[in-house]
Amino acid sequence: MKYDLENKSLPSVSIPLPGGKSQLKHLLEQNIQNGMRALIIGPVTNSIIKGLFEHYSEINIIADNYDSLMNIRMTLKEDHPTKLKMMDYAHTDFENDHFHLIYSQGSISVIGRKNILKEIKRITIDNGLFSVGELVSLKEPVPAFVKDIWERNGLDPLASSAIANFYESKGFKILSQKDLSTSLKDFYENIRLLVSKTGKDNKEADKKYFSQLKHESNFYFKLGGDKYIGFKSLIMRKSN
Repeated sequence: MKYDLENKSLPSVSIPLPGGKSQLKHLLEQNIQNGMRALIIGPVTNSIIKGLFEHYSEINIIADNYDSLMNIRMTLKEDHPTKLKMMDYAHTDFENDHFHLIYSQGSISVIGRKNILKEIKRITIDNGLFSVGELVSLKEPVPAFVKDIWERNGLDPLASSAIANFYESKGFKILSQKDLSTSLKDFYENIRLLVSKTGKDNKEADKKYFSQLKHESNFYFKLGGDKYIGFKSLIMRKSN
Protein backbone atom coordinates (compact mmCIF):
# COMPACT_ATOMS: atom_id res chain seq x y z
CA MET A 1 0.00 0.00 0.00
CA LYS A 2 1.18 3.51 -0.69
CA TYR A 3 0.49 4.99 2.69
CA ASP A 4 -0.60 8.37 1.38
CA LEU A 5 -3.52 6.72 -0.44
CA GLU A 6 -2.35 8.77 -3.37
CA ASN A 7 -4.01 6.61 -6.01
CA LYS A 8 -7.51 7.01 -4.58
CA SER A 9 -9.91 9.91 -4.07
CA LEU A 10 -11.32 9.79 -0.57
CA PRO A 11 -12.43 13.37 0.10
CA SER A 12 -14.32 12.59 3.31
CA VAL A 13 -11.51 10.63 4.96
CA SER A 14 -8.73 12.07 7.12
CA ILE A 15 -5.63 10.38 5.77
CA PRO A 16 -3.26 9.01 8.42
CA LEU A 17 0.51 9.23 8.13
CA PRO A 18 3.02 6.70 9.46
CA GLY A 19 4.84 8.29 12.36
CA GLY A 20 1.91 10.54 13.25
CA LYS A 21 3.16 13.68 15.02
CA SER A 22 6.38 12.02 16.18
CA GLN A 23 8.52 12.94 13.18
CA LEU A 24 7.75 16.65 13.45
CA LYS A 25 8.44 16.49 17.18
CA HIS A 26 11.80 14.87 16.43
CA LEU A 27 12.65 17.66 13.99
CA LEU A 28 11.68 20.46 16.36
CA GLU A 29 13.72 18.89 19.16
CA GLN A 30 16.82 19.86 17.16
CA ASN A 31 16.24 23.55 17.95
CA ILE A 32 16.25 24.40 14.26
CA GLN A 33 16.92 27.95 13.15
CA ASN A 34 14.29 29.91 11.30
CA GLY A 35 14.53 29.87 7.52
CA MET A 36 12.73 31.14 4.46
CA ARG A 37 11.51 28.25 2.30
CA ALA A 38 10.45 24.70 3.19
CA LEU A 39 9.24 21.93 0.90
CA ILE A 40 6.96 19.07 1.94
CA ILE A 41 7.08 16.04 -0.32
CA GLY A 42 3.82 14.12 -0.36
CA PRO A 43 0.85 14.07 2.04
CA VAL A 44 0.90 16.16 5.19
CA THR A 45 -1.35 17.12 8.09
CA ASN A 46 -2.36 20.60 9.17
CA SER A 47 -0.55 20.16 12.49
CA ILE A 48 2.73 19.54 10.62
CA ILE A 49 2.19 22.62 8.45
CA LYS A 50 1.40 24.72 11.53
CA GLY A 51 4.56 23.52 13.24
CA LEU A 52 6.73 24.31 10.22
CA PHE A 53 5.22 27.77 9.77
CA GLU A 54 6.64 28.67 13.19
CA HIS A 55 10.10 28.40 11.62
CA TYR A 56 9.67 28.98 7.88
CA SER A 57 7.97 31.87 6.10
CA GLU A 58 7.08 29.98 2.91
CA ILE A 59 5.92 26.38 2.62
CA ASN A 60 5.56 24.49 -0.63
CA ILE A 61 3.92 21.07 -0.98
CA ILE A 62 4.23 18.73 -3.95
CA ALA A 63 2.20 15.66 -4.86
CA ASP A 64 3.12 13.32 -7.68
CA ASN A 65 -0.37 12.67 -9.07
CA TYR A 66 -3.73 14.39 -9.37
CA ASP A 67 -5.66 12.37 -6.78
CA SER A 68 -3.00 12.93 -4.14
CA LEU A 69 -2.99 16.64 -5.00
CA MET A 70 -6.76 16.88 -4.50
CA ASN A 71 -6.69 14.91 -1.25
CA ILE A 72 -4.08 17.27 0.16
CA ARG A 73 -5.93 20.35 -1.08
CA MET A 74 -9.18 19.29 0.58
CA THR A 75 -7.49 18.80 3.95
CA LEU A 76 -5.60 22.11 4.02
CA LYS A 77 -6.93 24.91 6.18
CA GLU A 78 -7.37 28.32 4.58
CA ASP A 79 -5.23 29.98 7.23
CA HIS A 80 -2.24 27.98 5.99
CA PRO A 81 -1.07 29.89 2.88
CA THR A 82 0.89 27.05 1.31
CA LYS A 83 1.86 26.60 -2.33
CA LEU A 84 0.61 23.23 -3.58
CA LYS A 85 1.72 21.79 -6.93
CA MET A 86 1.84 18.48 -8.76
CA MET A 87 5.37 17.36 -9.67
CA ASP A 88 7.41 14.24 -10.16
CA TYR A 89 9.44 13.92 -6.96
CA ALA A 90 12.55 13.08 -8.97
CA HIS A 91 12.09 15.92 -11.49
CA THR A 92 10.78 19.11 -9.91
CA ASP A 93 10.61 22.60 -11.38
CA PHE A 94 12.44 24.29 -8.52
CA GLU A 95 15.74 26.14 -8.88
CA ASN A 96 19.02 24.81 -7.55
CA ASP A 97 19.78 25.51 -3.87
CA HIS A 98 16.25 26.77 -3.23
CA PHE A 99 14.95 25.26 0.03
CA HIS A 100 16.17 25.57 3.60
CA LEU A 101 14.23 22.46 4.65
CA ILE A 102 12.87 19.39 2.87
CA TYR A 103 10.29 17.37 4.82
CA SER A 104 9.02 13.95 3.78
CA GLN A 105 6.97 11.59 5.95
CA GLY A 106 6.53 8.11 4.48
CA SER A 107 6.60 9.35 0.89
CA ILE A 108 9.97 8.27 -0.48
CA SER A 109 10.30 4.69 0.77
CA VAL A 110 9.91 3.67 -2.85
CA ILE A 111 11.86 2.00 -5.64
CA GLY A 112 12.83 5.36 -7.15
CA ARG A 113 14.35 6.67 -3.90
CA LYS A 114 17.87 7.23 -5.30
CA ASN A 115 16.65 9.55 -8.07
CA ILE A 116 14.44 11.42 -5.62
CA LEU A 117 17.42 11.99 -3.32
CA LYS A 118 19.47 13.39 -6.19
CA GLU A 119 16.69 15.91 -6.79
CA ILE A 120 16.41 16.73 -3.09
CA LYS A 121 20.13 17.50 -2.98
CA ARG A 122 19.85 19.70 -6.07
CA ILE A 123 17.09 21.90 -4.67
CA THR A 124 18.38 22.12 -1.06
CA ILE A 125 20.73 24.92 -0.02
CA ASP A 126 24.21 23.98 1.20
CA ASN A 127 23.92 22.77 4.79
CA GLY A 128 20.13 22.77 4.43
CA LEU A 129 17.98 20.46 6.57
CA PHE A 130 16.34 17.25 5.43
CA SER A 131 13.76 15.56 7.67
CA VAL A 132 12.72 12.15 6.38
CA GLY A 133 10.50 9.44 7.81
CA GLU A 134 11.16 6.04 6.27
CA LEU A 135 9.45 2.70 6.48
CA VAL A 136 12.15 0.19 7.35
CA SER A 137 12.60 -3.54 7.66
CA LEU A 138 13.37 -4.61 11.21
CA LYS A 139 14.67 -8.08 10.43
CA GLU A 140 16.87 -9.52 7.70
CA PRO A 141 16.22 -11.46 5.61
CA VAL A 142 12.71 -10.14 5.01
CA PRO A 143 10.15 -12.97 4.72
CA ALA A 144 8.68 -13.54 1.27
CA PHE A 145 5.14 -12.62 2.31
CA VAL A 146 6.36 -9.23 3.61
CA LYS A 147 8.31 -8.60 0.40
CA ASP A 148 5.17 -9.39 -1.57
CA ILE A 149 3.20 -6.71 0.26
CA TRP A 150 5.91 -4.14 -0.39
CA GLU A 151 6.45 -5.06 -4.03
CA ARG A 152 2.75 -4.91 -4.83
CA ASN A 153 2.73 -1.31 -3.65
CA GLY A 154 6.01 -0.07 -5.12
CA LEU A 155 7.67 0.16 -1.70
CA ASP A 156 11.36 -0.48 -1.11
CA PRO A 157 12.07 -0.16 2.64
CA LEU A 158 15.70 -0.12 3.72
CA ALA A 159 17.00 -2.20 6.60
CA SER A 160 16.78 -0.23 9.85
CA SER A 161 20.39 -1.11 10.66
CA ALA A 162 21.65 0.16 7.27
CA ILE A 163 19.62 3.30 6.67
CA ALA A 164 22.10 5.71 8.31
CA ASN A 165 25.00 4.46 6.19
CA PHE A 166 22.82 4.67 3.09
CA TYR A 167 22.03 8.35 3.60
CA GLU A 168 25.61 9.22 4.50
CA SER A 169 26.73 7.58 1.25
CA LYS A 170 24.34 9.90 -0.62
CA GLY A 171 25.91 13.07 0.80
CA PHE A 172 23.89 13.77 3.94
CA LYS A 173 25.22 14.34 7.45
CA ILE A 174 23.00 12.77 10.07
CA LEU A 175 22.24 15.02 13.04
CA SER A 176 19.82 12.69 14.78
CA GLN A 177 17.90 9.49 14.13
CA LYS A 178 15.01 8.02 16.09
CA ASP A 179 13.17 4.72 15.90
CA LEU A 180 9.45 5.50 15.71
CA SER A 181 8.33 1.94 15.03
CA THR A 182 5.97 1.93 18.01
CA SER A 183 3.99 4.73 16.32
CA LEU A 184 2.92 2.30 13.61
CA LYS A 185 0.43 0.74 15.99
CA ASP A 186 -1.57 3.98 15.98
CA PHE A 187 -1.08 4.29 12.23
CA TYR A 188 -2.54 0.88 11.49
CA GLU A 189 -5.34 1.49 14.00
CA ASN A 190 -6.17 4.60 11.98
CA ILE A 191 -6.04 2.58 8.75
CA ARG A 192 -8.46 0.09 10.26
CA LEU A 193 -10.72 2.96 11.37
CA LEU A 194 -10.49 4.51 7.90
CA VAL A 195 -11.71 1.29 6.32
CA SER A 196 -14.59 0.95 8.77
CA LYS A 197 -15.74 4.56 8.31
CA THR A 198 -15.40 4.79 4.54
CA GLY A 199 -18.80 4.82 2.86
CA LYS A 200 -20.17 1.80 1.06
CA ASP A 201 -20.08 3.54 -2.33
CA ASN A 202 -16.35 4.24 -2.06
CA LYS A 203 -15.68 0.67 -1.00
CA GLU A 204 -17.77 -0.71 -3.83
CA ALA A 205 -15.84 1.49 -6.28
CA ASP A 206 -12.63 -0.33 -5.43
CA LYS A 207 -13.21 -3.52 -3.46
CA LYS A 208 -9.68 -4.78 -4.12
CA TYR A 209 -8.08 -1.65 -2.69
CA PHE A 210 -10.06 -1.62 0.55
CA SER A 211 -9.63 -5.35 0.92
CA GLN A 212 -5.89 -4.74 0.71
CA LEU A 213 -6.01 -2.05 3.40
CA LYS A 214 -7.90 -4.41 5.68
CA HIS A 215 -5.48 -7.23 4.92
CA GLU A 216 -2.43 -5.12 5.77
CA SER A 217 -3.82 -3.85 9.07
CA ASN A 218 -4.70 -7.44 9.98
CA PHE A 219 -1.20 -8.51 8.98
CA TYR A 220 0.30 -5.95 11.35
CA PHE A 221 -1.91 -6.79 14.33
CA LYS A 222 -2.65 -10.48 13.90
CA LEU A 223 0.21 -11.98 11.89
CA GLY A 224 3.23 -10.42 13.57
CA GLY A 225 3.81 -7.61 11.10
CA ASP A 226 5.17 -5.45 13.91
CA LYS A 227 8.20 -7.76 14.03
CA TYR A 228 9.18 -6.90 10.45
CA ILE A 229 7.89 -3.40 9.63
CA GLY A 230 9.26 -0.32 11.37
CA PHE A 231 9.46 3.44 10.91
CA LYS A 232 12.52 5.62 11.39
CA SER A 233 12.99 9.39 11.46
CA LEU A 234 16.28 10.96 10.38
CA ILE A 235 17.24 14.62 10.65
CA MET A 236 20.12 15.49 8.31
CA ARG A 237 22.01 18.26 6.59
CA LYS A 238 23.11 18.35 2.99
CA SER A 239 26.86 17.88 3.26
CA ASN A 240 28.19 17.81 -0.30
